[in-house]
Amino acid sequence: MGLRGRSKYSEADCFFVTTTCYKWYFLLADDSSKQIICESIDFLNSKYRTHLLGFVIMPNHLHLILFFPKGNFLSDWMRDLKKFTSVKIRQKIEQSGNINLLESLRVPERKQVFKVWEDRFDDVIVSNSKILNVKLDYIHMNPLQEHWNLVLSPEDYVYSSARFYEYGNQPSCTVTHFREFF
Repeated sequence: MGLRGRSKYSEADCFFVTTTCYKWYFLLADDSSKQIICESIDFLNSKYRTHLLGFVIMPNHLHLILFFPKGNFLSDWMRDLKKFTSVKIRQKIEQSGNINLLESLRVPERKQVFKVWEDRFDDVIVSNSKILNVKLDYIHMNPLQEHWNLVLSPEDYVYSSARFYEYGNQPSCTVTHFREFF
């Protein structure tokens, strides 16, 4: 995965990150796929001593706000997330017997055989609480967008940090309140 100029951001410690499923397929639509993502996020946060400040897992993409207090390991963190979850999600699809979906993920001309994620991810440095609040609002409102219409209020969407910030309830992925750092 290329760094696309990320080396100039080596001093940054907080990022709003977006990554999408291959060809925008709805590979994260079911709860078991979302749970794979959450378990991987928690593992990587322990491994890299990272804090998840906000998140939403949508049917075909995810948004994260990650804080790296001990150094910027964003590219490594994302590489590990995509590598592990790709295998687990592909295995889940194989077990489901959905051969058509599995075949649509096949990329025989490449080094890898199946593709779950797009190659790159987008990131924006979060340098202050104003930017962080804008990104959190965007994340939390994502499931309510007209083309998704997944819930009536942000706190109703289980795979988001909205409930944590509204009621203090930990979601499926462990969230650290941003006020600890901003």
